Amino acid sequence: MKLRIRANTLRLRLNQKEVEKLAAGEVLREAIEFPGSTSLSYLLKVAQAAEAQAFFEAGRIHIIVPRVQILHWAENDELGIYFQLPTGAEPLKIAVEKDLVCIDGPAEEQDPLAFPREMAEKVC
Repeated sequence: MKLRIRANTLRLRLNQKEVEKLAAGEVLREAIEFPGSTSLSYLLKVAQAAEAQAFFEAGRIHIIVPRVQILHWAENDELGIYFQLPTGAEPLKIAVEKDLVCIDGPAEEQDPLAFPREMAEKVC
């Protein structure tokens, strides 16, 4: 699972195996270790909630998406789930997307489990 942070937006990109795990109810976790025994971690999980949620606690970003949305997204060609949450200032924008095959990145960054790029052409 890849995390991209830009302005007040979080974007998570998942490969095929990660989408399967999430749809099966597994929690996806990643962490970035820093010198000095500190880390930033992030997790994505499904819940029987009516609405998506996000919060930051003890160095961890939590993103929770309703199960019905994850199951629908996992079973079709939709590229992502998108939502906004109020913050008191600019809303926090969150995208949970299927990671597509990279067309011009270095070989070590290629993910053999990425979704075929043709999928994007079907829905665009």
